[in-house]
Amino acid sequence: MEIRHIFRFCLVSSLALAVTPVQNVDAGATKVESPCDKNGPFAPRVDKDLQRKDLVIESAELPPVREPRSRTEKDTPDAERGVCQDAQTGKTIPVPDPPTGSGKENYPGGDKGDPGLPRDNLRDGAADPLFLKTTLGVFGADNRVLQSPTTSFPFRAVVKVIIKFPNTPAGKAAGCTGSLIGGKHVLTAGHCVFQSSQGGWATSIRVIPGLDGTIPPFDVAFTEPFGEANMIAKRSVKGWTQDGDAPDYDYGLITLDKTFTVGSFGLLHLSDDDLDNSWAQIIGYPGELGKPNGTQQFFIPGAFSI
Repeated sequence: MEIRHIFRFCLVSSLALAVTPVQNVDAGATKVESPCDKNGPFAPRVDKDLQRKDLVIESAELPPVREPRSRTEKDTPDAERGVCQDAQTGKTIPVPDPPTGSGKENYPGGDKGDPGLPRDNLRDGAADPLFLKTTLGVFGADNRVLQSPTTSFPFRAVVKVIIKFPNTPAGKAAGCTGSLIGGKHVLTAGHCVFQSSQGGWATSIRVIPGLDGTIPPFDVAFTEPFGEANMIAKRSVKGWTQDGDAPDYDYGLITLDKTFTVGSFGLLHLSDDDLDNSWAQIIGYPGELGKPNGTQQFFIPGAFSI
């Protein structure tokens, strides 16, 4: 499998985000009516299990690596169709298209967040890279470096994602990495929001920007410098939930119950030609590294050509 396919599924298609009808749900705000966002037995909830002091967090199960499926130009839009979980039935349904002129066709972002926060972020002269992450393991030499503290950008916009699926045993949770692409939207892998082998859609997700240490118990001032948030909606695309196509469609989107001001990466949807020889830096929470494992950020110094 060519390396650019790994990065392609880290960049959500603009089509997938164009069908995200959730608005800011801060005090006084309302949500667009959608089967994906109504209350019901399958609506996202805050699972108290995620706050257990003896919680065991294991890396989310990776999808099998295989060659991309052969799709015609006619099949591709259907695979990229945004999907969510109907809160009433639990079934996977298409996300409704936004109203014409709603402004949802292009998601803003790419801001640098609170100007009062430190910005000494890049090392070894890495200029203007794309900040991406991959979950398919290490290729070549392992030269990952611990990043601590995580209070500078871009590290503070990389989040730890802690997930409960329907089949997750009590006292356990799955762990992933995500990237803030706006104040309250997290781009992550599809298998971090939907896994057929674990009962389907995630039931509860906790997100911690810039996590740097033990969870739980934890010293909030040190390990959670920016606080935490919970999922109120999750999205993916049919290419993942229906076909399990990891090379091309293993991506998902988490909407949070609060807005962070730590900065965001924005959103890009680039072709293979654009990605080839572009500069990138990989940052994340590897499940086999950290103290404890999976609770600290690692990255590769500098930026390198894809």
